[in-house]
Amino acid sequence: MKVSDVMVKDPVVVDPKTTCARIARLMRDRKIGSVVLVEGEKPVGIVTERDLVHRIMAEKKDQNICLAEDVATKPVIAVSIHADVEMAVDIMNDYNIRRIVVVDNDDKVVGIVTTDDLSKQLRGMSEELAVKYSILGRKNH
Repeated sequence: MKVSDVMVKDPVVVDPKTTCARIARLMRDRKIGSVVLVEGEKPVGIVTERDLVHRIMAEKKDQNICLAEDVATKPVIAVSIHADVEMAVDIMNDYNIRRIVVVDNDDKVVGIVTTDDLSKQLRGMSEELAVKYSILGRKNH
């Protein structure tokens, strides 16, 4: 299975000069846990809810002055849209991250894969297998 089969297409991207307040509102309004910083269309960082909590709120920084580039996790860990899910999972485990950016052949951001996306996919596959084997089991009786 390819990452393109499980990724969220067209993740929210922002300019590195976006304020942290704007990012927090984007996350709330779109019900997402991260935004990808891009220069041109190439990823240069990622800001997660955790980044906002640890680097803004806990440090009591002004979210209206603080910029995305000041709190972003850099460099971005990315994987090709053509990569297998297993490879993405291995990279996520190696870097101890919960989301990985997906890029096309030109390094343009085209998606994001999170551990939640992988869990949902796994659950769907488990349900399909259960149904399949339940049907096969009935045919053998």
